[in-house]
Amino acid sequence: MNDFNRDQMIDDYICGRLSKEDQISFQNQLDRDTDLTEVVAINKNLFAFHGSSSWKEITTLNNEGKLYKNYLLSKDAQTIKTAINNAQYSYKQQTSSPIKLYKWYAAAASVVLLIAFSYIFTSNQNSPENLYADFSNLSELPSLTQRSDADKLLSDAEELFLNKQYIATVRSLELYNGKYNSNTSNTLLYKGMCYLELNNFSKAKTHFNALKNSNSLDHNKAFWYLALTSLKQKNIKETKQLLQLIVNESYFNHQKAEELLAILN
Repeated sequence: MNDFNRDQMIDDYICGRLSKEDQISFQNQLDRDTDLTEVVAINKNLFAFHGSSSWKEITTLNNEGKLYKNYLLSKDAQTIKTAINNAQYSYKQQTSSPIKLYKWYAAAASVVLLIAFSYIFTSNQNSPENLYADFSNLSELPSLTQRSDADKLLSDAEELFLNKQYIATVRSLELYNGKYNSNTSNTLLYKGMCYLELNNFSKAKTHFNALKNSNSLDHNKAFWYLALTSLKQKNIKETKQLLQLIVNESYFNHQKAEELLAILN
């Protein structure tokens, strides 16, 4: 079987296009030929990686494939490629066995894929969306009903917030503020977080800045929530500036700010 026919047979086997007899025959070859088994395994993995079932069908890349492509074009990947090419030239001078050469290429390809997958995994883990989800712990918000005589509007707002009914939460808090003609640090925080969860960044910043500029003892909490707002907006430069300020001044959540800053750097 020449290389073209073998590759076509592998494609047809993976995609389930073989007749029952050919499938049994090919499976028998796999049982006897460990090198062929390795080739099939590599093809299966690469087809899955590109979201395709045949090399000729790979015209577009899925999200993981796009990240992989970006990595392969990066400076780090080019350095690895150069090192592999140099090692390949040296190895080819030492052996003329096609089987050994194939195994070497398979090993080299595995190294590159492993590094690429690691890069993709790390990139996904450290995306602004995932970091926001990891660091925006809504349970950190102080209870609106700490006092036994807390207004029912506050208890309603807290229950609505816990149920992620953010627009209704804001309405309840605005009724409370209108009733007592005041904005407390807690109501500013809750309204700011409601707007942040709704991706209304402008209104979120308005409420967090109002807290920052207030005379409240909790005014420095605003810097943490402003940092989260910038992070969710994917404004990494501003996020890092705010986090550095929190760390330098030992403001609210300065340890978390230091941890997040280390990841972003």
